[in-house]
Amino acid sequence: MKTISKLLVPLLCLALHSTAFAQESTNEETRALTLDELRTFTDVFNQIRSHYVDELGERELLRAAIEGMMGQLDPWSQFMAAEEFRQFGDSSEGRYGGVGVRLEIRNQRIFFTAVTPDGPASAAGILSGDLLLAVDGTPVRGRLLGESMDALLGEPGSQVRLRLQTPGQPAREVEVTRDYLAVPSVFRRVLDGDIGVFLISHFTRHTHEELRNGLADLVAENGRPLAGVIFDLRGNPGGVIEAAIDIADGFLDEGLIVYTRSRYGPTRIEISAARGQWTDKLPLAILVNGRTASAAEVLTGALQDNGRATVIGSRTFGKGSIQSVLALRNGAGMKLTTARYFTPSGRVIQDHGIEPDHVLEFAPVAGGGPDAPDPGMEEAIKVVRAAGG
Repeated sequence: MKTISKLLVPLLCLALHSTAFAQESTNEETRALTLDELRTFTDVFNQIRSHYVDELGERELLRAAIEGMMGQLDPWSQFMAAEEFRQFGDSSEGRYGGVGVRLEIRNQRIFFTAVTPDGPASAAGILSGDLLLAVDGTPVRGRLLGESMDALLGEPGSQVRLRLQTPGQPAREVEVTRDYLAVPSVFRRVLDGDIGVFLISHFTRHTHEELRNGLADLVAENGRPLAGVIFDLRGNPGGVIEAAIDIADGFLDEGLIVYTRSRYGPTRIEISAARGQWTDKLPLAILVNGRTASAAEVLTGALQDNGRATVIGSRTFGKGSIQSVLALRNGAGMKLTTARYFTPSGRVIQDHGIEPDHVLEFAPVAGGGPDAPDPGMEEAIKVVRAAGG
């Protein structure tokens, strides 16, 4: 079987290379055991391929073997097929391939509630309020709504045919060429007259630029200097660590931001701040909760340990591991945990999280909505006011 014989060579090379790299024993008994285990793998592969109740293709089995191997490592290491890896890259860049619309479901029907100015949908004449009837000839009615919505996404440059209806007018068909569309990660507003609030939903390669520009824009829009800044990192799952480090650097003149350790020897990589802040040392508070993770924890720990920010909320998630992103053959890729982060004072983030300075559990507020009372935000405003004198 050609697939098996071709598979044995790279697996054997990987096993022997890993053994040498880790400086483990290379005697004949160890090598024989490795070969025996590899033969067992091929035996299992053949038995499943030949006798499993449902017929499975060799590529499908190999993909399952890879995913099973990755799944035994930790929750964060992951194999990604070519399309998934491309989408991951787009997400890291803060973009996606689509037509540039916002959707809303009403009475089991899909309406366009907003159209991105100068985006593909706008260029094709799609209007806010239009009803989506079909995508590429497949009617929305009778199809899972999520499938119709997902069908609008795709490779930039590809085309999608939509059947639409503007209320009070006949249905029409338009062809839209998908393009890259930006996904913002920073949302800003002013509270209490002069407190700048920045909700950071996740970290992309451009989040630090969004925040820095947002600071300047908020001052210009508000017409007066800010008295303090609040980062809302509640529910932020992390993302591109470099952006979080750049933001920490933007609020520090000196000091360690983060350091890492890997499995091989006492390797320690340190990242420190450079002189110069984006603000004139404005008081800073950070809101966190149990869903604040990864890069968001690195940012929080760096500013807390350096005495630059007061952290408010509940203990964070505790994901302090580093996933290296590796490109593989045929456009596939993988995320592999290769090291762990530590805060400047040496605190372990992994499985421990960041403990806030002011512990405050965020209980759901009856009624909800954007205007509902937010105890965490109210506390953060008090903190920055007090710090500013």
